[in-house]
Amino acid sequence: MDQIQSLQRPVKGTPMSLDQAMELAISEAYQGGPKVSPNPLVGSVVLDSEGRFLAAGHHEFYGGPHAEVNALKNLSNEDLKGAHVIVTLEPCAHEGKTPSCAKMIAKLPVKRVTFGLIDPNPLVAGQGAEILRKAGIEADVYESSDLKIDQEMRIRLEEVCEAFLWNFRHKKTFVALKMASSLDGQVALKSGESQWITGSESREYVHYLRSCYDGLLVGKGTIEFDNPSLNIRHPKIQKDNKVIVVDGEADLLYKFSQLKLSEVHGTENIFWCVAEDLKEEVEKKVKELPKAPRLVFVKTNVGGDLNLEDLLAQLYTQGLRSVLVEGGALTASSFVQKGLVNRIYMFQAPIIMGSGGSKSWTETVRIQEMKDKIFIQHPRYLTFGGDFMITGRIL
Repeated sequence: MDQIQSLQRPVKGTPMSLDQAMELAISEAYQGGPKVSPNPLVGSVVLDSEGRFLAAGHHEFYGGPHAEVNALKNLSNEDLKGAHVIVTLEPCAHEGKTPSCAKMIAKLPVKRVTFGLIDPNPLVAGQGAEILRKAGIEADVYESSDLKIDQEMRIRLEEVCEAFLWNFRHKKTFVALKMASSLDGQVALKSGESQWITGSESREYVHYLRSCYDGLLVGKGTIEFDNPSLNIRHPKIQKDNKVIVVDGEADLLYKFSQLKLSEVHGTENIFWCVAEDLKEEVEKKVKELPKAPRLVFVKTNVGGDLNLEDLLAQLYTQGLRSVLVEGGALTASSFVQKGLVNRIYMFQAPIIMGSGGSKSWTETVRIQEMKDKIFIQHPRYLTFGGDFMITGRIL
């Protein structure tokens, strides 16, 4: 979920190649980031019979009109004679919260539909394209004549709806990790102090990222030291987010009403993860609290720490299809060590903190040989003021 740059829609009538149209469709898709989950991000562009720009649209919010509907809604049948619809994901075939986009397009005088990816949803998976073909409309998967552009665009098409694709392919929660460090890789002082490493521009982007994931996950150390609100504070986004706290021994649970979290969020939006072994004890004590979060009981590993695979499985059953892990150092390191992170957002500030009195965010990660180093796949880069960010998928 790394919209680095939004493309401006061209003036109506501007000639566009298929590659340019698909690039714009991807940019459009990202605009739905904060509100479409568990649906995928989808963008669409419409060109006239001469390949000139007519309109664009995106899926704006869950349960709302799909990208194709928003792109086509203000166009007449005259506009659409021989038109070409470009969409990042195969038009849906089934009737859900909204009508079938494929059936809607099939009734229009459109000549061709090009889609970036075949929908992995078995209710669609090629059926949308078949509906269009039966209506006499050309329907095919995007392919660029330029091999380099084709490869890059396929990567970007996967990335734009990566959480949705991961959910369908693996039936698991997608995990992103955000960390802010000094140039020497330190994320906090030994005391736990970490505010602030990066500047205000980076922090604003982090609030955008928070809005794009179903839940924000932190360890109990972050709560204990910072007592943060963990809400979304972005000038253009209004959204109540969900928070997951990893507190295996329930050390902080009984202080819940004293935390900022309890003031800022509704208890239904806070998921408190504790050891399954403590279930009977915790359920008894939590009844005595003036208010309490939602409890998630997680299996433990040998040694007593929470089993993170089971934790994610529990969150998946609670409807959380994606989470953004924000810390602290031990929590982040543990997710990386277990190979559970799908995407990373690494912010670095132009400062040096020194390893002697600070904490590294990979303190539990052990690499014995260089051949075992962890790769960041398809990295992208952005600067925020004096800060630098790298994001990519973790192999």
